[in-house]
Amino acid sequence: MNLLNLSPRSIFPRFLAAVFTAGFLSSCASVSVKNVRNSDQRRPVCKPTCIEITPFAYQPDKVKENFTRSKKGELGAETQELLNRFLAEELYKHIAQASVVRRPGKKAAKDVWLVSGRITRLEEGSRLLRMGIGLGAGRTRLDTEVEVRHQSMANRPFLNFSTTGGSNSAPGAATNPIPFSSVPTALFQTQTGITDDAARTARMINAALAQYLVKRGWMDAATAPKPKLARP
Repeated sequence: MNLLNLSPRSIFPRFLAAVFTAGFLSSCASVSVKNVRNSDQRRPVCKPTCIEITPFAYQPDKVKENFTRSKKGELGAETQELLNRFLAEELYKHIAQASVVRRPGKKAAKDVWLVSGRITRLEEGSRLLRMGIGLGAGRTRLDTEVEVRHQSMANRPFLNFSTTGGSNSAPGAATNPIPFSSVPTALFQTQTGITDDAARTARMINAALAQYLVKRGWMDAATAPKPKLARP
């Protein structure tokens, strides 16, 4: 198709359609919750007034960096910091005062909850491949295992679950036949990555805790965040 022969009236609708399609298809990037286990046999004394987040652990051999990254060996620490910050913001917004701590508080209290976990899989992927090819090429991945404890019983988690997901199935410019679609698709795809995965993961962890509160009668089900559950 000769783009120079297209009139402005025909170009604009095609551009809008491309933007809508790119946005819709790029939404395949997501994070979900799975393997929820509630081992609390007794009703906790009260809902949390404070939540302390211990930085999620990670193993270097579970971290896969993009070979083009300039700061080699820092992806694990960067993701840990992002997840800490996003999770504290989500919990503070929806559940209780939250902060990141290196060591839990010394004073045991049943109304203080401890959130900790592990990053079990971390793949940085490639924005260039997601933008240019898509369909799984250059995908990112961020999986975690989460434990929640009462500070007064810090050795025994009462809630365990996992999160999994990333930008692993979004189409790129090479697979989108709509005219001009490479531009909006590129914009959407360059905005996805580990930063977005960390934000989505934090939202799912927050939602899993919110649903625990709903079941205990401590949060309104109508307003509580709801996690996306992974397919069995």
